[in-house]
Amino acid sequence: MRLVRLAYCNIYVRAHAGKSLQYTRSLATYDESSDVIRLEVMPGSWLLRPTAGQYYYLYQPFRLTGWESHPFTLGSWSFDTGPRTSSLLPSEAAKHDQTVDISHIPLLSDSSRTGYSYSDEVSQGSNQLKLVFWIRPFDGWTRSLRQQCKGCPDRKLNTTILMEGPYGDEFPAWKYESILFVAGGTGIAAVVPYIQDHIARSATADGGATQVQDMHLIWTTRQAAFIRQLATGELSPALARSDFDASFYVTSPGECYNDERLHSSVHDEVLDKDLEVNIGRPDLQSRIISHAHDAQLRGCSSLVLVCGPSTMADQARDAVYRAMRQGYQGIRYVEESFAW
Repeated sequence: MRLVRLAYCNIYVRAHAGKSLQYTRSLATYDESSDVIRLEVMPGSWLLRPTAGQYYYLYQPFRLTGWESHPFTLGSWSFDTGPRTSSLLPSEAAKHDQTVDISHIPLLSDSSRTGYSYSDEVSQGSNQLKLVFWIRPFDGWTRSLRQQCKGCPDRKLNTTILMEGPYGDEFPAWKYESILFVAGGTGIAAVVPYIQDHIARSATADGGATQVQDMHLIWTTRQAAFIRQLATGELSPALARSDFDASFYVTSPGECYNDERLHSSVHDEVLDKDLEVNIGRPDLQSRIISHAHDAQLRGCSSLVLVCGPSTMADQARDAVYRAMRQGYQGIRYVEESFAW
């Protein structure tokens, strides 16, 4: 069954316009300032439907240990111009909404569940689906992948990465009115898809595909460079919105942190919106209780979704428990797996 999933994700045989075999392509880029590998995978299959909550097992087959697989959470997806892919036709409302970044709208097919629908076609000259994974190199394969990137010009490695999946389930975050995301390091990968999903759902004619009224992100990471990358990239559409706020925390003791540089780089990309950037770790207990209190005052259902190291998850879980003991019963806690 795993071999079937590998074929499903990575191979597509075109039977029209001349028979040809299309396969998965990938690009790994290592950024030393953030110590993170950005892996972009263009799947050969046009059948994939990326959603929040998904993860894939990744293989680098042309190695001595190429049979080994490594699980990673799908961090983001977009659509690049390519020779062949699944094209996306959004709803009429999304077409006419000039504020919608169509490249961030997910492929979904269950209109009864989501409140909006898309059509999929395979056509020449349409857009290529690109899946993004953020990998923190430690030991084993991730360290090897970092070394391979370092040996390439501009630290960009074109290699063969095969995917097996998708696995995991999407949590219905759109059913909650106030959402607090808590992420640690590359745990941001579990959060960004939910943010993208909210932007897509908000683009419907009446916004009825989502009940979310506000979102707040608390993201703690070691290097400020990782914050800069996402604030000017995948998070920039959300940071430009009035219903989304973010608080960033940098924890590396040796980090040469330049607050003006970070604010300046984000200022150019997100319509002059100020960002809250702090040194150290957040007080999760006070932030979560404050979130529960504000939601209760407004009569809103609230959700706390956490993905990060086990210590962070323990603190967040304890804070939600304390909030419930204080009478904030309309709060829901969801924990995404970070350690495998």
